[in-house]
Formats: sequence, C-alpha cells, structure tokens
Amino acid sequence: MPHLEYALPGESLREFVSVYYRFNCPEPFVADGERAAIAQLRLGTCGRVTMHFPDGSSTTCTGAVVCGPTTAAVRFEIEGPFHMFGMGITAAGWGALTQASAADFVDRIVPASTIFPNIDQRLELLRTLDSLPQMCAAADEVLQGFIEQASPEMVAFTRMVDAWLASSVSPMVTDLHAQSKLSERQLTRRVKQLYGMPPKYLSRKYRALRAARSLIDAEPDEADFLRDAFYDQSHMIRELKLFAGTTPTRLRSGEGELARMIDQRSQLKGAINPLVAET
Repeated sequence: MPHLEYALPGESLREFVSVYYRFNCPEPFVADGERAAIAQLRLGTCGRVTMHFPDGSSTTCTGAVVCGPTTAAVRFEIEGPFHMFGMGITAAGWGALTQASAADFVDRIVPASTIFPNIDQRLELLRTLDSLPQMCAAADEVLQGFIEQASPEMVAFTRMVDAWLASSVSPMVTDLHAQSKLSERQLTRRVKQLYGMPPKYLSRKYRALRAARSLIDAEPDEADFLRDAFYDQSHMIRELKLFAGTTPTRLRSGEGELARMIDQRSQLKGAINPLVAET
C-alpha cells in the first residue's frame, strides 16, 4: 500500500519550508489528484510520475524536480514502484531559495537544476539515507545557507501577504493594497513574483481550499463560513471543482486514499504555516 509520512523542518526553516515528506508507492500504477498547492521541491529516487496541469499540458518526470505553484487541482499518474522525498516551498522560501519569478513556473515542472545550480550534487546524499529523520537533517543543512541570506524586506512582505490571506474568508485586495503602500501594479508584480499569481486569484484559491478543508473535517461551526464565502451553492461547487478537483458531496463522503494521506498534514496545525495546515 502507498505510504506518506510528514516531518517538520528545523525551526529556523519553517517560514520557508512548510513540511518535509516521504512517499513510497509499491504499486505498479496509481492515478489520483492533488489540490492547488504551493511550490514543491521533490527528489524521486525510484519510478516516475506524470502530472496533468490545468492548461491541458502534461509532464513526465524523474529525479530532482521543482513543481511550481499550481493554479488549480492537478491530476497525476504514478508508475511504480515509486519513492520520493519532498518539501513544500512557501512564498518566503521561493524568494530565499531562487532568483526567479514564481509566475514563470506556475503549473510547470522543471528539473531542479534549472532553478538550483548544483542541486543534484547537493541532494545526492539523500539517495543514500534510509529514514525520514536522516533525510530531514540533511535537507536542513543544505537549505540553511540559503535561508540565512534571505532578504529581510522580502520576508516582511510575505508575512504581510500571508497574514492578509489568513485574515478573512475572502480577503479584499484593497486591504492588502493599503497595507503595502505600493501601487496596484507594483503590488501585483511583487505578489506574482513570490506566489506565482495575482492577489485576487490567491484570495479565490485559499477561499476554496479552506472550504474544502472544512467539508472534510465536517465542522458544524463552519456552516456560516460556507454560506457566506460564496455567492451561492453553484458558485461553491464550481470553485471547489477548480481548486480542489472534486465536489462538496465527494469531500463530505470521503476522498481517495492518496488525498486522505495528504490531509494528514493538518495534524501539524500550529507548527506549520496556517495557509498549509488549513488547506
């Protein structure tokens, strides 16, 4: 059976790396999907995966790859046996670890060496390690040097945007504009550089992902949230299909096996970025 386990990065890295994870799939073929997500750095040590993106394009990949931020749910097919170590890269992490605009990598997978020079040599050690704690310690060591050079101004900006996204069900772009003291054009360009998409689209994305999370958890207190977050039921269904890849009925009755495994990261709530834990 497929197995997914999560672990926390070192405390100094948690603003930049959401979680570490190791995924093992002994099956010869598995097809499933994942919700719209932040960027990921993934090292496949065995097998390969084909990702199908919202624009209809597909990419088959092996080895070390970077998955850019996704604008909608993504389907994938695993040809196993498949083994992978990965990490979620927050907007602050993207700014600290790369010199590239996230907007150029939205809904794309590229070899990790495209963005991180010499990454293949740096990650080669991970192929020799047996346990997730060992892998996490090695990754912490590789990443620490990048993080120490992160721009304080960039980190402050991503903290502001993250807080804005977490401030309400449907945060208003005008509020972020007022806080940032940037022109609308400057704000949009900066947010796209670090998050991959403009503020208004980010607000839609996280509204739908939070709704999906509350439906999975079946929390009665979230009923008002679900009613007020969308124009009507049809609107909610359309947004959930786009960003979560499924319907409210399916979320309530239970998703597929891999989706349930991915949802285990909610157990790290309080220790990781709320935008990750609550979606």
